[in-house]
Amino acid sequence: MIGRRMWLSLINSRCWRQTGPFLLAGLLWPGILAAQLAVVNTSNITLRIMAGNLTGNSQTYDAAGIRLFQGLQPDIVAIQEFKYLSNSDADIRAFVNTAFGTIFQYFRETGYAIPNGIISRYPMRQAGSWDDVEIPDRGFAWAQIDVPGPVDLYVVSVHLKASSDSSSRRATEATNLKTLIQANFPANAWIVVAGDCNTDSRSEACLSTFKTFLSDANIPDDGTASANENTNNGRNKPYDYVLPSHTLATNLVPVLIGARSYADGLVFDSRVYSPLGAVSPILSTDVSALQHMPVLKDFRISFPVTNTVTLPRPTAKTGSDRVLRWQSPSNVNWSVQASTDLKTWTNAATISATTTNCSYTLTNQGQPGRFFRVVWP
Repeated sequence: MIGRRMWLSLINSRCWRQTGPFLLAGLLWPGILAAQLAVVNTSNITLRIMAGNLTGNSQTYDAAGIRLFQGLQPDIVAIQEFKYLSNSDADIRAFVNTAFGTIFQYFRETGYAIPNGIISRYPMRQAGSWDDVEIPDRGFAWAQIDVPGPVDLYVVSVHLKASSDSSSRRATEATNLKTLIQANFPANAWIVVAGDCNTDSRSEACLSTFKTFLSDANIPDDGTASANENTNNGRNKPYDYVLPSHTLATNLVPVLIGARSYADGLVFDSRVYSPLGAVSPILSTDVSALQHMPVLKDFRISFPVTNTVTLPRPTAKTGSDRVLRWQSPSNVNWSVQASTDLKTWTNAATISATTTNCSYTLTNQGQPGRFFRVVWP
């Protein structure tokens, strides 16, 4: 008999014997000090997606466009007019490194005079381009992106036909693109079509087609008192869009920049945005020579994460109140088991460690020769 505190190891467990009002114990096996436990928790990220046609009349990127990417910090960009310096692989890689970071991947169309592309913080499983039969100098660039969690994201970068008399051609482009997406992407996939649609209004036929399988329900604005939603340089036409599939649109969250929040997303105009210090190194004049404003939407992505934690061997105490007590990490389920012969064990209780303190009140006080142990799993 060793009083009311005892240590008895049984493979990641403790064992006690009940004899009337006392507990007896002896060392049966060498102690196992700890075990490794896989704990599944839910984590999340905020995914910032940008439509970015941020060049001027030269249709090539310069310092202003680079600063806009640096200051707004998107995770994924559907980029148009994807040209920089000589357009060599080395120059394009240098542009991505400077504007986004060395960990970013990119896909850029080849064989077109003003190619579209996609730039991503997360790995691209595959990427490619579909021909836009309405325009010879760019296609529809697409990528399957391995965002955190079990669901991939499919992004299409678009640059539809410009000019006010081309609305019928834009409608044809939208119809063709819908057919391509439905033929090549999984049903109910997370999809974003983003970029420069060159639309004169949100009532154009191309937008009506897009809205049959994408969402334009949350329309970003510039965050000013006028809440201007237009995205061309003159701020009087809705050229640019981030259009998620309905399966992804439910994950939309406000765009947070510094202390400001934009519930439906943000049309960024450096000429009116305040405070510019929150988006350094952007200058107030950076959009002045551009034809388009960047458009941002943020999405919350939740996913399971399995962490391995060290599960210590429980050390138990009991007192006159006949309550076994032991320490445990939180969110661990323990089994209290009973035996009369140390061979056959029956489950007496399951204790969930919602805190670090666990306890079990011993029962059947008058029954002799019962052993108790705490086991995981």
